[in-house]
Amino acid sequence: MIRRIKDDLNSLNLKYKDNNFIFIPSILLLLIGFTIYYFLGFEAAIIVILPLITFILLALLFHIYRSIERDLEEERTQVQAIHSIYSFITPRYPLPSMSRWTACPDLAKTILRECMMNKPSLVVELGSGISTLITAYALEQHGEVGAQVISLDHNKEYTQKTKNLLKSHKLESNAQVIYSPLEPRQIDDKIYNWYSLEGLTTKMNIDLLIVDGPPVKTNQLARYPALPSLLSRLSKDCVIILDDAARQSEQQTVSLWMHEIPGFKHEYIGNKKGLSILRRTL
Repeated sequence: MIRRIKDDLNSLNLKYKDNNFIFIPSILLLLIGFTIYYFLGFEAAIIVILPLITFILLALLFHIYRSIERDLEEERTQVQAIHSIYSFITPRYPLPSMSRWTACPDLAKTILRECMMNKPSLVVELGSGISTLITAYALEQHGEVGAQVISLDHNKEYTQKTKNLLKSHKLESNAQVIYSPLEPRQIDDKIYNWYSLEGLTTKMNIDLLIVDGPPVKTNQLARYPALPSLLSRLSKDCVIILDDAARQSEQQTVSLWMHEIPGFKHEYIGNKKGLSILRRTL
């Protein structure tokens, strides 16, 4: 029950940091009310406080209206993305839901677009799921002969789920999911928990790198190791897609990548989760 209430509140984007105009005036309202009550009495306090309460409630209602309006616009964008996906790929079976923790339709549409435009021979994905399925379909129906996607996943359960998903859609020839537990990886003077690369034995260069893991709570800048660790395996025209780029940690990651590793052009797509696309310009 508590979790459901929390999800409902989050769906309205009512975040404390965005609502100082509500919380701070409420505190001031209490102070003003007590002060007037102390010096001028109850009736004077009511005369002053009631208009202020009315104003704060109207401001709150206006904010909720704007939040719902933004959410509806985002939903329209995601619906359009789903229509685009079904326009360009023909699934053998219904696709799983693209919501909550799965890849959003915007991410799936972006992956599909890059596969159709750039015809990658090898796509490497960090984190598996519905995005693996979309990528495999894109390579099968719009890619070059022999193109494949390799997904690394640190979770055994999700690794098997994605394998089962690919098998049910008959996409095993275009996709491979490898269980890659997180292990300490040193980059410069820092240690990160990041994917083991022992299973990534292919000698092919990576044409498209999709960074959708590990989870942000793994460690600070959890997705930063992706580019330093795989740089030597990237093709000269490689494209990198970083999901959840609206988060501060991912924005900091992109800033570090652009500062430390020259030769990339950055494009940001400001959807609900945010997408960063880095294109190699060497």
